[in-house]
Amino acid sequence: MAQRAVRTLPSIKTKIGHIHQKLRTNNVDGQYGRLEILRRIVTRLVREERVELPYNRAEEARPYMERLIQLGIHYGQKDPYTAEMMDFWLIEKDLETKMFDVLIPRFTSGEHAVEPYTSLYKLPPMRFQNFINKNKVFWTKKPIGVLELNGNPFPSVIRRDEDHSQDVFNTLMRECLKEKKKEIEKKK
Repeated sequence: MAQRAVRTLPSIKTKIGHIHQKLRTNNVDGQYGRLEILRRIVTRLVREERVELPYNRAEEARPYMERLIQLGIHYGQKDPYTAEMMDFWLIEKDLETKMFDVLIPRFTSGEHAVEPYTSLYKLPPMRFQNFINKNKVFWTKKPIGVLELNGNPFPSVIRRDEDHSQDVFNTLMRECLKEKKKEIEKKK
């Protein structure tokens, strides 16, 4: 009789790119350098709850953060595999307590208990100075992404439509138009 050796988790509700992004670092080459960049992004996201970085890096780091939160929700702090994953992905060890004391409870109950646990927004491209060659500056444009944990204390990235009909300017314009209409009607 066969038994399942590995416990399974539900699938992540975010898009996972099938092609690894080219994440370069000066210090470490190869696949470990890519993992080191992703670890730094995940650590920064847990610490700050919203990060702004090149879009390809944000897109690549999102599934790892989703899976880390999912492990914490489904298996808890005492599970050895979850503890090992938290220990690997979070470079600063004090963030493990933040994960289990602040973030995981936020996603287990309330309005943020629905997957996905992160949001990714694409901002317009920014120009970066690439290099200088013989007094000539070369620039590159990179799209910027905002990766955030849902339920963070910051204002929303997407501006909500607000009702400005009762603003002072609009009220004055409305009253002015009413007076003009009355003047026109009196002249008739």
